[in-house]
Amino acid sequence: MKCMIMGCLCACCALLSMAQQPNDEPGNWWLDPSINRVNTLPPHADVQEYKDIVSYHIKQFRVSLEGMWKFRFDKNHQDRPNGFWRTDYDDSEWEQFPVPGLFELNGHGDAIYKNVGYAWAKQFKSNPPYVEETNNYTGSYRRRIAIPSKWEGGRIVMHVGSATSNLALWVNGRFVGYSEDSKTAAEFDLTPYVEPGKEALIAMQVMRWCDGSYLEDQDFWRLTGIAREVYLYYTPLAAHCRRVRRGQPERRPNDGQTQRAREDEGRQGVDTPWNFASTAK
Repeated sequence: MKCMIMGCLCACCALLSMAQQPNDEPGNWWLDPSINRVNTLPPHADVQEYKDIVSYHIKQFRVSLEGMWKFRFDKNHQDRPNGFWRTDYDDSEWEQFPVPGLFELNGHGDAIYKNVGYAWAKQFKSNPPYVEETNNYTGSYRRRIAIPSKWEGGRIVMHVGSATSNLALWVNGRFVGYSEDSKTAAEFDLTPYVEPGKEALIAMQVMRWCDGSYLEDQDFWRLTGIAREVYLYYTPLAAHCRRVRRGQPERRPNDGQTQRAREDEGRQGVDTPWNFASTAK
């Protein structure tokens, strides 16, 4: 009897574990102050690796995701579409919506300006980290994109410059990651989720409010959506920048002349060469 009970408990635990796999929605992370980012790459300076100078000029290692996406707007978060990230989901009745694009500036919801206090002040009392689902605008996005066949053997990253107030991402029906840093770029490693030379389905969801919104009691317009660039980029899997050193202008007999030359270069926008050394395993 005990063995039967233990077997049933193990089966229930297994089913519960399956229900919490990454293919599902990320749950109530938007109300959990201990969760700010899930499966995102560390923030970094605005630099990108290229194989050579030719690759830099033709930008063959970057694919823009800007433009029109299939989009559904829900005024209340509880009305969001279930399973919209699935590859077989029917989005034929969804509208076309721009990325980058803000909900309130494209016919959805009301833009609110607040000098002091929160946008929900007339709806519910502030009680961190709680925010309501009612009037918590939620936008769901879908788009199919061809992954370049030349991107084989490296790392493929998705860059979202700004998503307010949060962002959840799925690719090819699988949950990828989550971010609440609304004014900091979120980057996700898509290498395990896509295949070069084939089409990929990218699905995103953005909410108006989350627990992080309590940190944004500032003098500005409260707007929702994706406000900055979105693109995919490719980097060699094991390429590392070993050192970076800017070249020095040629020294002249008079140190004063050298200093003035450097100042003139700065005013005139002269680009002194940079020296790079990289390694690849």
